Amino acid sequence: MSENAIGRRQALRGAGIAAGGVAVAGLAVTPALADGRDSNGLQGSWMCVRQDTGSPDKIRLVLSFAGGGVVLSHDISPAGPPFTGAWSADGESFRLTMWTGQAGAQGPSSVGPTIRVRAWGSVSHGQLTAKYQVTVFAPMSQTQVVDSGTGTVTGRRITA
Repeated sequence: MSENAIGRRQALRGAGIAAGGVAVAGLAVTPALADGRDSNGLQGSWMCVRQDTGSPDKIRLVLSFAGGGVVLSHDISPAGPPFTGAWSADGESFRLTMWTGQAGAQGPSSVGPTIRVRAWGSVSHGQLTAKYQVTVFAPMSQTQVVDSGTGTVTGRRITA
């Protein structure tokens, strides 16, 4: 392993469908709606639980969908790095792609791996359900995969 390599558990835990964005309204052209008044009921923030395939651990997170196709994600228990990306929806179905980075082995200012999360799911009867795929790329690469994983996420809307 190279000196920039990180442990599988650390990468995948940090890579989960983390969800930041309590302050989403200021980040998009159209504010996120906490009451789901958009066409498919997805906009706003969702309190979710995710579970990586093969792991008994359940991670709580906030997943936020804003106008203009902006998505933010942040694991909150245990805490993880924020992810940002784009989403689109068709009826009750949606898909998203988010990215984050991690520090390298030499410390917070060194280049580390980047992490992509792709998810697809739906919103029905006030419940969000999705599957996700996590891909960890070597530092400074969007093609050299060093790890990957899958999982599921479920959630309910956060009301203001």
